[in-house]
Amino acid sequence: MQIMILGASRAGIALMKRLIEKGHTCVLVDPKAQEVEKTLNLGVLTIDGVIIDTDVLKEADMGSMDIVCAMSDSENQNLMASQIAKDIFQVKNVLARVFAAEDYHLFDEVGFLSMSSTVLTADAFMNAIEKHLEREEYVGQVTTNLFGNTVVFTLLDVMKDFVGAKIRDIEDTEGRHIFGIVRHENLITALPSMKLEKGDKLVIAEKKVTTASEIE
Repeated sequence: MQIMILGASRAGIALMKRLIEKGHTCVLVDPKAQEVEKTLNLGVLTIDGVIIDTDVLKEADMGSMDIVCAMSDSENQNLMASQIAKDIFQVKNVLARVFAAEDYHLFDEVGFLSMSSTVLTADAFMNAIEKHLEREEYVGQVTTNLFGNTVVFTLLDVMKDFVGAKIRDIEDTEGRHIFGIVRHENLITALPSMKLEKGDKLVIAEKKVTTASEIE
């Protein structure tokens, strides 16, 4: 398939590499598209220009694409570019990268599929954490009583693939919360903007629900 990537963000480049590995033909549109191609040597057609410029998109032959993926770091530009692809160039399959965590599906109503980076990242983190817990591959675990509630604290090593991610990308899903980070043997309160570093350990807090059998 012919797939156009709008925006040479890290996510856009990562997607493009995977598509190329699968044998798809990719076109990259970005103000620095040619520079990116020269640096990475991906073997894709490049068009320098703003992703919401209709003349640039016409030059890139957007109308002939099977799929258009708006992947820049600007949510507004992604939404505008997706609308242009759908309405002006009549592209049937349009995907937009957005960042809103709660109401991003509202964008689907205008005719293209939106995907939230925040939600997808959180899901990936939680899936990895779930697998760690299922295999009991955690550093340690302790149960305590806080204000009448039984809370389980689990200490997990941060996997190398997650180094550099922010706490807000993985916080507050499935009843588990990032309580803190152990860094250089010090416990640090987890703040939403804090980035994970190599060697960090996550302190996961989860309220334990007492079953009827346990009460008996």
